[in-house]
Amino acid sequence: MTKTLNLIKRLALFFLGMSITQIGVALFLKTNIGSDPFTLFTQGLAFRLNKTPGTSNMVILFILFCIILIIEKSRINIGTIICMVGVGPIIDLGVKAISFFPIASLNIGLKMLLVVLGCALISVGFSILSASKVGMAPNDIIPFIIKDKTNFQYRWIRMTLDISFLIMGFMLGGVFGIGTVIAALLTGPFIQFCLPYGEKFVNAIVKDQVEDKRSKNYIEIFLRKIKKN
Repeated sequence: MTKTLNLIKRLALFFLGMSITQIGVALFLKTNIGSDPFTLFTQGLAFRLNKTPGTSNMVILFILFCIILIIEKSRINIGTIICMVGVGPIIDLGVKAISFFPIASLNIGLKMLLVVLGCALISVGFSILSASKVGMAPNDIIPFIIKDKTNFQYRWIRMTLDISFLIMGFMLGGVFGIGTVIAALLTGPFIQFCLPYGEKFVNAIVKDQVEDKRSKNYIEIFLRKIKKN
């Protein structure tokens, strides 16, 4: 019973972290002064497909998921599947909720502050998501696969992918601006600052560390059964 409860707690925390992160992404989109490279790519594809950002995000994550499934399916975790189907709708819901506020009419200074708030939300959400230890989004898995296949340093792979997403997004019509610069400068440091607090938050809810280890094993057994089927 405790193992099942711990698994439920971790999944709930993962979903909470994912939701907070996507609200930050929605803020990026609504300020329309630029965003992080992956969101910029999502925005550009949305313009080209004439779809919502959430729908274009689902398309991208599904393609990346299929690539991972073919190349190295052992990387897929339950959190990966949750991200693939859940991130898009949460982005669209966040965009609709934020649309009730007159963000478009704000001056550039206030929009920049909202981008900073978006960076903070993404960092808080990611720290909780990461500490829940039930998996990563497909776009976060790809750099690790490349690293293992090529032995290149992770930071260079991540930088190359970010630049690629930025260029493709800009060519597709995504907005590159001061928000992109803010996101590039602040998101990394914000995440580094938030990670220990995210760990403490998750540990406070999933309190028994011994049971945590058992819960982790339970998750692994559960995922092995899924992969066998």
